Amino acid sequence: MNLAPSEIEPFKSWPGIKRYLANEAEWQKLHRNNQRKILERYVASGNVLFVSPETGKEETVERPFKFYLGSPLSMTAKSGVITGTSLAATGRDPQDLLASAVLYQELASLRGFLVESEFPAKFGRKLGMFSISDAGWLGVAASVGAVEVVSRWAPLLVAATREGYLHAANFRGMQHWLLRLWCRAHDLDYPDTSYPRYDIAERVLEMWNTQDTDALGAWLVQLCNLHTRLSISKQFNDFANSFSHFPVEVLLLLRLREQAGIVNPEVDHPIMKFPWSRLWPVKPAEPDELLFGIYRRLEADEGITVSGLYQQLLLV
Repeated sequence: MNLAPSEIEPFKSWPGIKRYLANEAEWQKLHRNNQRKILERYVASGNVLFVSPETGKEETVERPFKFYLGSPLSMTAKSGVITGTSLAATGRDPQDLLASAVLYQELASLRGFLVESEFPAKFGRKLGMFSISDAGWLGVAASVGAVEVVSRWAPLLVAATREGYLHAANFRGMQHWLLRLWCRAHDLDYPDTSYPRYDIAERVLEMWNTQDTDALGAWLVQLCNLHTRLSISKQFNDFANSFSHFPVEVLLLLRLREQAGIVNPEVDHPIMKFPWSRLWPVKPAEPDELLFGIYRRLEADEGITVSGLYQQLLLV
């Protein structure tokens, strides 16, 4: 029996769409061009410039993928989400742009896992700096129809948790929840690292595949309220930064239900009324021109490909 959910009061000061887009545009103005220039230089030359902390002088770094491209890739991914949500707000279709942003973050995630996997052999301990926040990107990928990315990336993120690679593994309980949801849908176990749990989210996890759409819809409204609180909470900020106004957990759930052939509920909540809070038609994600150049450079200089990294890291 599906009992009615208890109500979670959303923060009244949670920014609306105009304020959100304005704040994100300011961030993009500060960071976008510098990060793209690093990636563009890498595509053109195969190296990046690095300011040595010892000499204060610029040095040229060859084969920089493992240690110098993580931040530029992630920040370019975030910039893609900002541009995509801005396009959606003006009535234009951001599906391809958002899908490309997902691929930037996927490559950054693979880079991080590669570094984590090699660290113990060199230093005798785990590095433990992998970000659980990558789980939120599964919701973006699911939203834009890049289900093939979800299928290959989710096992990597679960493996990162299982191997103890996570930084601050016991925070951001809803990011873990996204991976637990994916595991639940695929009849897989998920490791328990004592991350926070929320009653509303736990109930939704139990009933993710229910046929009672009215009941699930009511619970998802409260899950959306929880999302708003976790986007600006001082204690936990599961959905700060890229996902404060992107209901990634709900979108992943709706896509998984769609894939299972289950009718989806209506979710009557302001965050679900944003023009990017939807499921686009299933469509393979394609890299933009810059990311395609990064793929080519990686393969030419270091013999690295996305498929090869997955085979190496997951021993497929």
